[in-house]
Amino acid sequence: MTIRKFKPGNWVRHKMGGPVMEVIRYETERKPLVGEVLSEHDVLCVWYEDGERKKGVFDQRTLFKTNKPKGIFKT
Repeated sequence: MTIRKFKPGNWVRHKMGGPVMEVIRYETERKPLVGEVLSEHDVLCVWYEDGERKKGVFDQRTLFKTNKPKGIFKT
Protein backbone atom coordinates (compact mmCIF):
# COMPACT_ATOMS: atom_id res chain seq x y z
CA MET A 1 0.00 0.00 0.00
CA THR A 2 1.36 3.40 -1.02
CA ILE A 3 1.11 6.35 1.33
CA ARG A 4 -0.37 9.46 -0.25
CA LYS A 5 2.08 12.35 0.06
CA PHE A 6 -0.25 15.18 -1.01
CA LYS A 7 -3.72 16.56 -0.37
CA PRO A 8 -5.87 18.62 -2.75
CA GLY A 9 -4.69 22.22 -2.62
CA ASN A 10 -1.02 21.39 -1.95
CA TRP A 11 1.57 23.19 -4.09
CA VAL A 12 4.08 20.91 -5.80
CA ARG A 13 6.87 20.99 -8.36
CA HIS A 14 8.30 18.22 -10.52
CA LYS A 15 11.74 16.98 -9.44
CA MET A 16 13.06 17.62 -12.97
CA GLY A 17 11.91 21.27 -12.85
CA GLY A 18 8.97 23.07 -14.37
CA PRO A 19 6.18 25.26 -13.03
CA VAL A 20 4.65 25.24 -9.56
CA MET A 21 1.41 23.24 -9.74
CA GLU A 22 -1.63 22.77 -7.54
CA VAL A 23 -2.77 19.25 -6.61
CA ILE A 24 -6.42 18.68 -7.57
CA ARG A 25 -6.95 15.01 -6.68
CA TYR A 26 -5.66 11.48 -6.99
CA GLU A 27 -6.82 9.98 -10.28
CA THR A 28 -9.02 6.93 -10.73
CA GLU A 29 -7.72 3.94 -12.62
CA ARG A 30 -9.92 1.78 -14.80
CA LYS A 31 -9.27 -1.90 -14.14
CA PRO A 32 -10.97 -4.38 -16.51
CA LEU A 33 -12.41 -6.75 -13.90
CA VAL A 34 -12.61 -4.48 -10.86
CA GLY A 35 -13.94 -1.26 -12.38
CA GLU A 36 -12.77 2.17 -11.24
CA VAL A 37 -10.45 2.39 -8.25
CA LEU A 38 -8.62 5.37 -6.77
CA SER A 39 -4.95 5.42 -7.67
CA GLU A 40 -2.49 5.47 -4.82
CA HIS A 41 0.17 7.34 -6.79
CA ASP A 42 -1.21 9.24 -9.85
CA VAL A 43 -1.92 12.89 -9.02
CA LEU A 44 -3.89 15.34 -11.20
CA CYS A 45 -2.25 18.79 -11.10
CA VAL A 46 -3.02 22.16 -12.72
CA TRP A 47 -0.77 25.11 -13.55
CA TYR A 48 -0.81 28.20 -15.72
CA GLU A 49 1.47 28.79 -18.68
CA ASP A 50 1.24 32.01 -20.71
CA GLY A 51 -2.15 32.74 -19.11
CA GLU A 52 -3.55 29.37 -20.20
CA ARG A 53 -4.62 26.69 -17.73
CA LYS A 54 -2.85 23.36 -18.20
CA LYS A 55 -3.34 20.06 -16.43
CA GLY A 56 -1.50 16.78 -16.23
CA VAL A 57 -1.22 13.56 -14.29
CA PHE A 58 2.05 12.83 -12.50
CA ASP A 59 3.34 10.02 -10.31
CA GLN A 60 3.57 11.35 -6.75
CA ARG A 61 7.13 9.99 -6.49
CA THR A 62 8.24 12.54 -9.12
CA LEU A 63 6.83 15.55 -7.19
CA PHE A 64 7.82 17.47 -4.08
CA LYS A 65 5.97 20.03 -1.96
CA THR A 66 6.84 23.69 -2.41
CA ASN A 67 5.69 27.08 -1.19
CA LYS A 68 2.66 28.85 -2.61
CA PRO A 69 3.68 30.60 -5.84
CA LYS A 70 3.56 34.29 -6.60
CA GLY A 71 1.81 35.76 -9.61
CA ILE A 72 -1.36 34.36 -11.10
CA PHE A 73 -2.11 32.14 -8.06
CA LYS A 74 -1.65 35.00 -5.59
CA THR A 75 -4.81 35.85 -3.61
